[in-house]
Amino acid sequence: MSMKPIVLAMLICDYYYRDHHTGKSILTGTFSSINCGGFPTKHGNCAIYIALTDVAADSSAQLIFRKEGGAFSMSIPPWEVKRPDNRRAVVEIGGNINGLPLPEEGEYEFVLLWNGMEIASRRMVAAAMNMQGGAGEEQFEEI
Repeated sequence: MSMKPIVLAMLICDYYYRDHHTGKSILTGTFSSINCGGFPTKHGNCAIYIALTDVAADSSAQLIFRKEGGAFSMSIPPWEVKRPDNRRAVVEIGGNINGLPLPEEGEYEFVLLWNGMEIASRRMVAAAMNMQGGAGEEQFEEI
């Protein structure tokens, strides 16, 4: 039985990268919903950032992106996570997903598997956006 780490943060954002000079994780544009013009569609820029602590052993972390209560599910290639010298250390992992598939409107989730066991999830909503509208739907009369 492998010990599971403590998930400190799990964020969905537009872009993630690790600054090689400072070692800091850079996240831009966090979100939990996407407005789409129609379905099926692909969301161009999407990234996941995960911060863990109490990593007791070298392990495999993997994300599954799936529609809640639906048949759609997509596996994202796993990360091999190395155990830090100090279990209190924070281990940060993340990656960018280009063209995240959204087959239909509804609630989705990113599920974090740790050595094959579900340990956390982060929900996201994909909503249909009214593409008509335009400026001045509500007119005001000048007096």
